[in-house]
Amino acid sequence: MNKKGIAIVIVLVFATALLGLAGVYVRNSREATPINSKILERVQMDFIGQGITQLALLKFKQLPSEFYYAYNFSVRDKRVSVVDPWEKYLLGPLKGERNEPFPLTYSTKCRVLGQTRYKIDSIEFEVIIEGNGMKRSIKKTINSTRVKN
Repeated sequence: MNKKGIAIVIVLVFATALLGLAGVYVRNSREATPINSKILERVQMDFIGQGITQLALLKFKQLPSEFYYAYNFSVRDKRVSVVDPWEKYLLGPLKGERNEPFPLTYSTKCRVLGQTRYKIDSIEFEVIIEGNGMKRSIKKTINSTRVKN
């Protein structure tokens, strides 16, 4: 038997198998690219939401009296006025639109949980971000102690 041509056949079989595996890998990596960009956009939205919750916490820490006045007047007591203090409190960096890294809108909701007069409150800040067909909700809860002077 002549075995001189068998090496070429084995090399061609292995080369064909490797070419097939490379084709499958390239096809899978092309299909995975849109998923990776969606993950990046979701992570960017989460970071923006975390930043806005930090701004809400900072505003609360700097202006606690204004927060309680606006909350008690508009939300808890449900009083109505021409200039709504609660809407005015939530303006600025806590509600709006951005164009970078992609067009999105965001708003902030605040709730006082377990309010006892002039003692301890739990305050929940929720930032809702919408853009590029996605909606994300970031929540942060803090405990607050009120002291009457």
